[in-house]
Amino acid sequence: MQKAPEKTGAFFILRFNSATVKKQLKKFLSKLMPKGAFKEKVKLFFYNLTAKKGTRFSLAGEDKIQYKTHYKGLDFTTIDALYNIAPDFDFYTHFHQIKPGDVIMDAGANNGYITLYFSKLTGPVGKVYAFEPDAINIKHIKENIALDRTLHNNIVIQDLLLWNENTMVDFYEAGTVGSSAVWKPEGEKLVKKEAVTIDDWVKRNNITRLDFIKMDIEGAEIEAMDGCVETMKSLKPNFAIASYHIVNGQPTYIKIEEFFKKHDYPYKTVTFKRNEIITFAGSAIK
Repeated sequence: MQKAPEKTGAFFILRFNSATVKKQLKKFLSKLMPKGAFKEKVKLFFYNLTAKKGTRFSLAGEDKIQYKTHYKGLDFTTIDALYNIAPDFDFYTHFHQIKPGDVIMDAGANNGYITLYFSKLTGPVGKVYAFEPDAINIKHIKENIALDRTLHNNIVIQDLLLWNENTMVDFYEAGTVGSSAVWKPEGEKLVKKEAVTIDDWVKRNNITRLDFIKMDIEGAEIEAMDGCVETMKSLKPNFAIASYHIVNGQPTYIKIEEFFKKHDYPYKTVTFKRNEIITFAGSAIK
């Protein structure tokens, strides 16, 4: 088991200060840049200059800018730039390498960028179930699917929230990665969303194969896993769970690791780029 490194209070202060300085500098430089297509071309030049091998970016569209990404032989057309997203595509597949025909659950699909990546890897005989309870994000997923003509029609959007019981749950619908059933800012938009357990969803939809579950649901990962015990026993999926969220004062990887240990399921927590903590589990763990 590889746990995330210990982080002292001083470390967090230094990291916070560094992140704040970078954010302010980025905002200042952005103000100096011209607006519109020229600004996007300047950004495009910069990101292509610093892109990893096998990655390149370009622009398309006449009335409205579209963003094209070439990543390890795969091509994407999206409504937003993937400059800072494409480099992270492989984090979730660090252990389980997605194969043609895989059946995948993308829990916390957001705008669908990793969903698109999974779709291309699974191919026409695979299936990707994109769980996203935020109606604003679902709209963006559909826009991205409509833009990309190289997809295999293998994405199924599930407007559901994953939980430890079948119920209706208050949900903060932000239209961002911060949409959550756990953190609900006062005065912000709260909606009632249908929540299901993974076990019930699997039975209800007669799912007989589930190779991989990627999960990033803003602190609700612990509740979702409590509703996944029978699926673990019967289908034995591999997992990649974003476990850096802070709930009740501690990072979620602690509870997630306790869960897998209790159920005698192989697991390992890995830290990428200092702050991207993912807990992996299943037979693919080495």
